[in-house]
Amino acid sequence: MRPRPAPRRPAFVAALVLVVLLSLAPAPAAYGQEGGDGTTTSTSVVPLPPGGGIPLPNSGRAPTEAGDRGGALQLAVFVGILAGVGVIGGLAWRESRKARRGSSG
Repeated sequence: MRPRPAPRRPAFVAALVLVVLLSLAPAPAAYGQEGGDGTTTSTSVVPLPPGGGIPLPNSGRAPTEAGDRGGALQLAVFVGILAGVGVIGGLAWRESRKARRGSSG
């Protein structure tokens, strides 16, 4: 008797969810644009910082809110990304060890 192939439905559902989420991700960007009648285009004028467009190293200010550069929220996102990559790497390592044990025995 031939072994049954692995079910492909979970992979299909995951791929479908990924495509839907990726297609909806850019949608909120339009909410921040300035209003208008749709026939004219406009740009917002943002003044450059004194001394040019690129600030010098160590010329900024310390973070005062969680969402500022270098603030607690930014660090929490970085730690979350590192933890996620670590979990994915650990799971891949564990599965590869299981596969090696199964093929050698």
